Amino acid sequence: MVILDTSVIIDHLRRSVEESVLVKLFERYPSETFALSVISVQGLYEGMSTKNEKKENYMLSTVSTLEIVPYTVDIATKAGKIARDLETPIDLADAAIAATCIQNDVPLYTLNTKHFRTIPTLIFFQPVDFSEQKR
Repeated sequence: MVILDTSVIIDHLRRSVEESVLVKLFERYPSETFALSVISVQGLYEGMSTKNEKKENYMLSTVSTLEIVPYTVDIATKAGKIARDLETPIDLADAAIAATCIQNDVPLYTLNTKHFRTIPTLIFFQPVDFSEQKR
């Protein structure tokens, strides 16, 4: 399993199918299970585009193709410790997503590595030939 950061879904919603990183992941790794933290679902709803019913439905159909990983007390505890122990501040959602990966011992795939690179025990999924990975 690979947990996707919210940035991967946002990329998919904003780009054409041919340019979508998510579509490329599905095509290159058809046997891989891709998942999303339930925290990312909240983040997607915070975006103004979900006020548009058509865009909301597209987002929901995209999310429905992924396994949704719940946010538990253990993950919340881990996220709090991550945020507490880092020298630089981290967004609550980013800490929660990272903690979800660490707690489940799975890698994270993100288009915003700078948000996560200071977390020492977080492992990143690095697809072959994905120049889009670092922004």
